[in-house]
Amino acid sequence: MPTASEIRARARYSLENSIFSQIWLMLLVYSLLVSVIAGLPASIGSAVARNPALAAALSIPLTICTILLSGPFEYAMARIYLRVAGGNKDVSVSDVFVGFKECFAECVILQFVRSALIFLWSLLFIIPGIIKAYAYSMAFYISQESGGKKTWRECLEESKTLTDGYKGKLFCLDLSFIGWFILGALCFGIGILWVQVYHQQARAHFYEELKVIKYGAPEVEDAPKADGEDDVVFKDPFEEEDD
Repeated sequence: MPTASEIRARARYSLENSIFSQIWLMLLVYSLLVSVIAGLPASIGSAVARNPALAAALSIPLTICTILLSGPFEYAMARIYLRVAGGNKDVSVSDVFVGFKECFAECVILQFVRSALIFLWSLLFIIPGIIKAYAYSMAFYISQESGGKKTWRECLEESKTLTDGYKGKLFCLDLSFIGWFILGALCFGIGILWVQVYHQQARAHFYEELKVIKYGAPEVEDAPKADGEDDVVFKDPFEEEDD
C-alpha cells in the first residue's frame, strides 16, 4: 500500500497539480452544488428552530428528505471521483444526478442502513462507531462500479472485506489532511472547499489501490490482429549471421 504522501501525490496529479485547474474547479462546483441541495433540509430545520411546534412537526419529514438526497448524491460523487482517478475528466453536471436515475431506491437503502449501523455501533462508545465508519467507507464506490446492481448488503460486506487490515491506513490518510483543512479554514473558510475536493480525490485513489491489493491488477488483453496479419520477426541488421 502506498504511503499517505504518495496517495496525495496521485490525487494532485489527477487534479492537474493546480488548485485553479479546470478539473479541480469543476469538482469544487459540483461538490458545492451537492452540499447546497443535500443541506436544504438542515437549513430549513435551522430556520424553524425558533418555533418548537413547527420544528417538531418537520423534524421527521426533514430527516427523511436528507436520507433521500444524500444517498444518490454520494453515489454520483463516488463515480465522478473514480472517473477522474482513472484519467477520465469528461464529467458534466448530469453526472451529479446519476444516482437518482440509475438506482435511487438502492442508494437510499444503502445510506440509511450504513448510517444506522454506524450510529448503533457508536452507542458502544465512540471508537466502535469510528471503526465501522471506516469499514463501510467504500460501499458507495462499490455500488457505483456495479451500476447499482449490487444490493446494499453486498456493498457493505465487500467494503468490510476491502478495508480489512487497511482501516488504519485510511485513517492515517484522513489524518494527513488535518493541516490542509486548518490552512483552508484560515483562508476565511473558503479554502476548505478546495481541500475537500483534494481529500475526496485521494480517497478515490485509496479505493483503487485497495482493489489492486485485494483482487489483483486487471488483466490487459492483447490487441486483436488484423485479418491476414502474421507474426513478424524483426531481425537486427547489424547482427552477424552464423556460418
